Amino acid sequence: MLGIVLDNAGKWASSKVDSRIVLDDVLRITVEDDGPGVPVDDLPRLGQRGRRLDESHPGYGLGLSILWQLMTRYAGKVRFEPSALGGLCVRMEVPIKESTD
Repeated sequence: MLGIVLDNAGKWASSKVDSRIVLDDVLRITVEDDGPGVPVDDLPRLGQRGRRLDESHPGYGLGLSILWQLMTRYAGKVRFEPSALGGLCVRMEVPIKESTD
């Protein structure tokens, strides 16, 4: 999951990608970049399979939809929002289950 988000941020960033990982009762991962960003009206479309918002960059529009499916499978959450750096911010939360062994 992290690889998908970092690859996407690296593809779109102008010069900076920032990532943070916090582990408590939930694993929280935030990745943001200083790229061109995504118009707010288009943010809900980012998790849709085959949906590309910019045809000038290579790709098939699968990465963020695969991320969305993985997060759903593991009862996680993913949010796409504008980044304070100017680009896109992806916030992921995955519940942590303690081992019963």
